[in-house]
Amino acid sequence: MGDRIRARRELRGWSIRHAASRAGISHTTWSRIERGVQRTDRYMVVDLAAALECSVFDLTGQSYTPADRQLDGARIDAERVWRMMMAHPFAAPPVVGAATVEQVARESALVRDLYGRCDYAGALRRLVDLLPALHGVTDQRAAYRLMVPVYGVAMGSLLNIGYSAHAWLAAERCAEAAALLDDPVAVGVAAANRARVSAYTGAYGPARAYCDRAGADLDGSGAATALDVLGFLHLARAHHLAGMKDQTAAEDHLAEAARIAAHTGETTSWDLAWGPRNVALWRMAYQLDTGRPQEALRTAAGVVAAELPAVRQVYFWLDMSRAVVAAGRERDAVRMLLAAERVGPQHARSSTAAREITRGLLRRGFVSTELRGLCERMGVSGQ
Repeated sequence: MGDRIRARRELRGWSIRHAASRAGISHTTWSRIERGVQRTDRYMVVDLAAALECSVFDLTGQSYTPADRQLDGARIDAERVWRMMMAHPFAAPPVVGAATVEQVARESALVRDLYGRCDYAGALRRLVDLLPALHGVTDQRAAYRLMVPVYGVAMGSLLNIGYSAHAWLAAERCAEAAALLDDPVAVGVAAANRARVSAYTGAYGPARAYCDRAGADLDGSGAATALDVLGFLHLARAHHLAGMKDQTAAEDHLAEAARIAAHTGETTSWDLAWGPRNVALWRMAYQLDTGRPQEALRTAAGVVAAELPAVRQVYFWLDMSRAVVAAGRERDAVRMLLAAERVGPQHARSSTAAREITRGLLRRGFVSTELRGLCERMGVSGQ
């Protein structure tokens, strides 16, 4: 296998250091694998294949059932997080724990950072202990303020690996914490989370209703960060209305979101990554959803992907892939999918959209080593 790995690397014209950096291992480890000094397990070989943009079969030379250690761990911890959420309802008597506000605040910041880097396995693993710790903090108001973004991370992590029912419970917990805070801005954030899960399942009407109610409470509010959340709710409603086939109303919400973003600029409040860049990403997705791939590509031309947070970069590359497929550029579509996988492998390999794109390419009769590797790592049949 070392010879096959070396041949693939040299075919790309890459140094050992460059290839190793793509796989997330040291160059010395890569060199030892190529020389046959170090063996690989079924998890590492998937990372090597992803780094070399090929299939596991191309490296092993034999039938092989791929595995992804991080996704395997994320799926196990998804169930553990579900059990923790079920075990700690807000109506239950509080059980005072040993954690201080400062300790849970530090852990909350770490979990949010892991989510922003698309490390859903890392976030879920730490949420197993963080959630009960938050419910045990004596200063309940401080705990509720931390719970809103933390349950938002739980919702996003669970949804992005395909656990929509689990994600709904996290969104509900987020909404309960926001209601206990009695803060319309936090309630708006929670509404966006509820709406995201609803829209994911195709329930666009209820999703829009959540955002309408929260937006009405925020409209004209002078609270700090209220405009950021209001703008984001406009984006969400544009998506919901597109799903309901009301393009005129959707475009009105997009225009209002753009006006607010021009006023606020780029912000980081509530982990929304709000601002003109985010508006451009949602506009691009809206144009794709309404059958205008060429317009989406023109919108994308104004977005610098490297300036986006990792989780946004993955969505950008997935939407770029959708756009170029519609333009008949199959090879570019695979390249965009690989870019998404490099930024967020857990996200890309779990993505329903990515699976649909690869299936569509296969139905068109497009075949390449890179596409075969992607299909294998995503568990998509190449037949």
